[in-house]
Amino acid sequence: MKFLHYIFIFLLFIKTPVYALDLANSDISSIKNFSQIKAGDWIFRNGVQIDSFIVKKLDGSDYSHIGMIVSVEPEIKIIHATTNDNENKPNQVIISTLTEFTAPDLAQMYAVARPNFLSDKQKKQIIEELLTKQGEKFILASRDQEHLYCTSLLYDTIIKYQPDFNPEWQYAKFPLLSGDYLFPGAFANYPNITWIYVYPDKKP
Repeated sequence: MKFLHYIFIFLLFIKTPVYALDLANSDISSIKNFSQIKAGDWIFRNGVQIDSFIVKKLDGSDYSHIGMIVSVEPEIKIIHATTNDNENKPNQVIISTLTEFTAPDLAQMYAVARPNFLSDKQKKQIIEELLTKQGEKFILASRDQEHLYCTSLLYDTIIKYQPDFNPEWQYAKFPLLSGDYLFPGAFANYPNITWIYVYPDKKP
């Protein structure tokens, strides 16, 4: 089964070659709008690892990963579901600092967007619930099965407090995984959001 998975990855890259790109600037002092970032904002990144290239290939978006900012003082912290950001906490929901989330070995682009359709009260409720999910197991599975990955972590929590939230799920079919999945592009293209910061300076 794992052999078929690697065959798929190999064919994917033959069809669409991946070229080396400049890594993101990990110096967060370059963020001009640092003071404008608030708890409840979404943070996206374009990853540099193989799974990130696959996500972008399937999604067609500039971004392969998303988290939510849960605090800004004394430093910006982000909750997200990830496979290998922290080698001591693999395949689970973790909290990362902004420096960790945008490190050059993980990101070549990143951006912060504000979901204007959520009230401050809703954002606080969502953050409080997300914080209870630290350590929960990362599960990449279709919408009709038990799942917990970066986008579904946010989606499944947000809809409890904003039932009208309806990002577009996409049907994907590839070895070992098929069904409806939620990609970061569904968040990046969602109406009524404001882009606070994009590095490099390019709109998604």
